[in-house]
Amino acid sequence: MNKCIYNAIVLVITALLVMAAPVAAYTIDGDCSDWGIYPTNDPSNPDRLDDSSLIPTIGGISYVIDNDNADWAEMAVSGNMSNFTGPEWCDIEAMYVDDDSDYIYVLLITSMPKDGMWYYEHIQPGDLALDFDSGTGIEYGVKIVQNDEQGEFGIVGAIYSDPVWKVLDYSSGRSDITNIIGGDWVGNATIKYTGTGGDPIPGIAVPDGPVDSGLPWDTFGLMKPEYGDAYDDNPPIPNEVIEIAIPKSALNLQNTMLNLQSSPSCGNGIIKLESVTLVPEFITLAIPVLSLLGLAFYMRRREQK
Repeated sequence: MNKCIYNAIVLVITALLVMAAPVAAYTIDGDCSDWGIYPTNDPSNPDRLDDSSLIPTIGGISYVIDNDNADWAEMAVSGNMSNFTGPEWCDIEAMYVDDDSDYIYVLLITSMPKDGMWYYEHIQPGDLALDFDSGTGIEYGVKIVQNDEQGEFGIVGAIYSDPVWKVLDYSSGRSDITNIIGGDWVGNATIKYTGTGGDPIPGIAVPDGPVDSGLPWDTFGLMKPEYGDAYDDNPPIPNEVIEIAIPKSALNLQNTMLNLQSSPSCGNGIIKLESVTLVPEFITLAIPVLSLLGLAFYMRRREQK
C-alpha cells in the first residue's frame, strides 16, 4: 500500500514539474514570426489585412482579431462596438497572449504610430490593462508610452498596481481604459514598439524598436459619408507591432484567469481579450512540489527501516 502511495506521489510531482516548465519562448524584438503570425493582405482587397493570416500557426496562444471591424467605415457591420474606430491609425487589429511560469507575453498589431497622431488633439497609444478577477476594477496596468498631458505621468514599460485611468467623456461604447495617469509602481516590463512615423511630442518617451515592422500596410477604407469630409481620406498606413514581456514576480497573482484591454487615448479602437488561463507562477508550484518531495522521502525511509 505504501509503495502505491509513493508511486502516486512521484507521478504527482512529475506532473507538477512539467507544469512548472516554461512553455513559451519569445524574443521581445517587435517580430511576430516567433508567435507563428505572418500577416498578409486580403487577396480580394489589397488595402486590408487578411483575417486568416492573423491566426497564429502555433498552438496554445490566446488571441482576438478585430481587424476591419470599424463602425465608421463604409460597408462595415453596424453595432460592433468592440473596435469602434475612426481613421485607420486608431485601429488595433489583433491581440495575442501567451505565458510561462515566469512571464506573461502580449503582442498587439496596431496601425497607431508610437509617436501618436495629431487630430484636433494629440492622440497617442493607450496602455495595457490587466484584470485578474473581473469584479473589483483593474489590478494592474503596463505603460506603453509616457503621457503627453496631465503631468506626463509614467515610465515606458512600468507596471502599476491599482492604476488610475484617464477618463473620457465620450459617447456610449467608448472605453475609459486608455492611459494610466496614476498608480503604484511595482516593476518593469520589457517592451518593443516598431516604427518611427506619426507626430512626436518633444520630451515624451516612447519604447524603442525596429524602424520597420515588416508587416503589410492596410486600411478599412473610406469613411461613411454622414461623418463628413474629415473622414473621407483614410489611406493605407503601416501596421506596427507592440511586444511585451511582463514578469509575474511583479504581480500579486490571486488567480490564473486574466482579462486584457487596450485602446488609443481617444478611446476608439478598443480591443479586449478575456478569460485567458495562465500557467501558475513557478513559486506557486514549488511549494506543493517540495512538500510532496518531503513526504515521498519520509515514506521511502520508513519502508527501508
